[in-house]
Amino acid sequence: MAGRLFPLAAGAALALGLSAEAQDLGGHGGPVGALAAAGALVLSGSFDTRAILWDAPEATARRVLRFHDGAVTATAILPDGALATGGQDGRVAIWAATGTEPRLTGTPHRAPVGALAVTPDGGTLLAAGWDGQVQRIELATGAITLDPAHRDRIAGLGVLADGRIVTVGSDLRLTLRAPDLTLLAAADLPDLPNGLAIAGEAVAVVFADGALRSFTPEGALRPERFLTDRPLVAVAASADTVAAAAVDGTVWVLDLPDLGVRHRIEPGQGPVWALALSGETLLTGGADGMIRRWSLASGAPLGTGAAAPAEQFDDGSRGAEIWRACAVCHSLTPEGGNRAGPSLHGIFGRRIASLPGYDFSPALRAMHLTWTPETVAALFERGPESYTPGSRMPEQRLSDPEDRRALTDFLARMTR
Repeated sequence: MAGRLFPLAAGAALALGLSAEAQDLGGHGGPVGALAAAGALVLSGSFDTRAILWDAPEATARRVLRFHDGAVTATAILPDGALATGGQDGRVAIWAATGTEPRLTGTPHRAPVGALAVTPDGGTLLAAGWDGQVQRIELATGAITLDPAHRDRIAGLGVLADGRIVTVGSDLRLTLRAPDLTLLAAADLPDLPNGLAIAGEAVAVVFADGALRSFTPEGALRPERFLTDRPLVAVAASADTVAAAAVDGTVWVLDLPDLGVRHRIEPGQGPVWALALSGETLLTGGADGMIRRWSLASGAPLGTGAAAPAEQFDDGSRGAEIWRACAVCHSLTPEGGNRAGPSLHGIFGRRIASLPGYDFSPALRAMHLTWTPETVAALFERGPESYTPGSRMPEQRLSDPEDRRALTDFLARMTR
C-alpha cells in the first residue's frame, strides 16, 4: 500500500464510463506549484513534497518521486527523457528516465529553487534560486558553477533558442546572459516580477501589479496587457501563445505578439500556481491539488474538472467517509488501474510492493509484509515513515482505532 492516500477515487472514472482523455490529473495531496510538459508526458510538483510523472493521454501516473524536504517548486523534462526537480529545500535533483532515486543532485541553494530550464542541446540544466544565484549543472559530468545573477530572489528563468539565458529578479532587473553566464545586457523592470516564459523571440513576464509584459531579450518593452488588479503568479508560453494566471485563480490565454486576449478561464481550483502548454492543450495546476486540461483553441475544459468521484463507493458507512481522503491516488476496481498510488483491488492477502505495473521504491520491494486488515490498521496507527520506511507516501495517521477499523472494514467490502 505505497503512495499517498489522499482525496479522490482515480479508479472510479473508468467504472463510470469516462475515458482517460476525459479525466484531469489528480494525485497530489496539496497545491500543485510546478508543471512541465513534453509530448505525452507531464511532470508536476506539489506542496506535498512529491513530483509525479504523468502519461497525460492515459491520465495515469508513471512514476512518483520523493526527494525534497518541503514543496517541489520547479520541474523540467529533459530531451533524453530524464527529469529534474527543484525544491523549497534549495536542492536540485536529476532523475534518470527510469527509477525512483536521483542520479545526480546539485549544490543546495540557500533558499528555494524558483525555476529550472534546460539548454537547447540538452546538456546543461539551469536552476534559479531565491538566493539570487543561477546554478549551472553539466549533466554529463556533474560539474556545477554558481553565478550571483541578482541581488535578491530570482523570479523567472528561461533559455532562448540560441542558448542565451534570461532572468528576472525581485531586484527589479532583467538580465541577458551568454551560455557561460557572462552578463550581456540588463534592464530595469517597472514592477515586481513573478515569473518568466520564453515566447518565441520575446520574453513574457508576469508582474505583481496584474500586468503581463513582453520584452526583447535585451530588456526593451514590447506590448503589455493589464489583466487584473490582483498579482499574476504563473506564466507559460509558446511561439504564438502565452497564458497567465492570477492569485485568485483566473487564467488568460493571449495571442502573440500583440497580447490580445483569446480566452479568459475560471478553473475553479483556487489559486493557480502553475501553467504549462502542451501542443493545443493548456494545463493548470491549482490549490486543489488537481491538474486540469483546457483547449487552447476554444478555452473549453478537456477534462471533467476532477479525477473520478468517490461517491460510487459510498455505502453510507464511516469507512466510506474516511475513504474520501484516500481516493485521489488509489482505485478500488481492477479496471481502475494504478494512479499516483497503486490500485487497492485485492489488497488483502497481497505482499507489499508486489502489484504489477506500479513503480514501487526498492525499500518497499525489499520488505516482507503482507497486507491484512491488521497491517493496514498498523500503517495508519504508526504512520508510513515508521511502518513502511522508504515509502513515498507522506506522513499521515488515523488516531482513532474505530476509524482504522471502519476503513479496513470498508476496504474488505469494496476490494474483493
